[in-house]
Amino acid sequence: MSQFHLGWFNGAGFSLNGWGSPSFGTGYEPWEPGMFQDGIRILERGGFDFMIFEDSSMVPETYGGSPEFYLNRGIMAPKLDPVPLVPYLALATKHIGIVPTLTTGFYHPWLLARLMTTLDHLTKGRIGWNIVTATTQLAWSNYGMTQPPHDERYNLADEFVEVAKKLWDSFPASAEVLDPETGIAYTAADVHPIHFEGKYFSSRGPLNAPPGPQRQPVLFQAGGSPAGRRFAAKNAEVVIASCTSVKDMKEYYADVKEYAVSIGRDPSTVKVMFTTGVVLGHSESEAQAQAEQRREGIKKNYAMQMAGISNITGIDFSKLDLDEPLPELTTNGSQSSLKEFLSTAEPGSTLRQVLESKANVGIMGLPFIGTADSIAGQMQDVMAEVGGDGFLFGSSISPDYMTSVVDRVVPALRKRGLVRTGYDHATFRENVMEF
Repeated sequence: MSQFHLGWFNGAGFSLNGWGSPSFGTGYEPWEPGMFQDGIRILERGGFDFMIFEDSSMVPETYGGSPEFYLNRGIMAPKLDPVPLVPYLALATKHIGIVPTLTTGFYHPWLLARLMTTLDHLTKGRIGWNIVTATTQLAWSNYGMTQPPHDERYNLADEFVEVAKKLWDSFPASAEVLDPETGIAYTAADVHPIHFEGKYFSSRGPLNAPPGPQRQPVLFQAGGSPAGRRFAAKNAEVVIASCTSVKDMKEYYADVKEYAVSIGRDPSTVKVMFTTGVVLGHSESEAQAQAEQRREGIKKNYAMQMAGISNITGIDFSKLDLDEPLPELTTNGSQSSLKEFLSTAEPGSTLRQVLESKANVGIMGLPFIGTADSIAGQMQDVMAEVGGDGFLFGSSISPDYMTSVVDRVVPALRKRGLVRTGYDHATFRENVMEF
């Protein structure tokens, strides 16, 4: 089989990143870039293609109708904007891609297009954009807006990307002259307005920023619902999928690739990467014991599970009786997250039963458990069966955990010829499209 890619999803964004847990970055000052710089250096040493930074625009208060649970534990809030962190990470590394999250509902395409072009220059062609549509009314309220219905958010995002691409094209590389003899810096003949008028956005253009090394950022998206998958297959170059079984991974991969083909895209340019993580032991028995310990800890912590699913769906699970059959639940938030949460529910299942059935090892997606060599073999087998393009480790910034992955799992993967040993190209897009 061919090589596959590795990425890291920092699901905590520019936050306290694991505060209160044993893995919290002791010795680092909160709200300073040091821990993030060390983390991304470790990943670059392991040949990871990129790091994504999650972001959100609110202090959650869905669970229990109060921000107390979230703020007391330093989870999901507070957060700083990840975009100003990008240059700090670029200066700490040379090759790895850096992917902040920016929401289509809270920016104007012109502002975002110019910002991404600026960052493409500053990173020398290593910037990506994780496209999100904002799943909570709380976030929309902070901008004085009402959250649109689920599928309409994707329609809005689709038009947003269309405008942004036109703006990136409005100032082409061919405009650059920079000829001291003629005194001409850029030629106006190649720079043109776009005169876009759509349902959600309008922009005259052109962009007033010359294109960076990639011309536009590498586009990311994590679409789980039918509308999200269609959007991802149409627009994204890297698609993030969170699946908990090989069967679901195969179905997701085929669905996105088939839709990409149906609209005329080369499916090889749509990289589908599956979220994962590892429980690593020096022996199989040690790894399994660690995994069981994690399961038991999570199983007993109903509040943490309910707070997480409450935030992303907008449903206050604290109001539901743990031992009564679950009512029918719908959401204008993340439909794929609610579907996955309820995937183990049988008719008449109680909330307690669902919570206990979802008590995994605390890893987003499909976990791998074992020694470094056995995990490498498991990852090889799954990727061969699914046909995917790589794995996305989901975790907060934890230098110790990152080091264990890079110094133990990555060498085992490299021994099998499964992941890169270096970076052969100058830009992020070239590296992620290499295989």
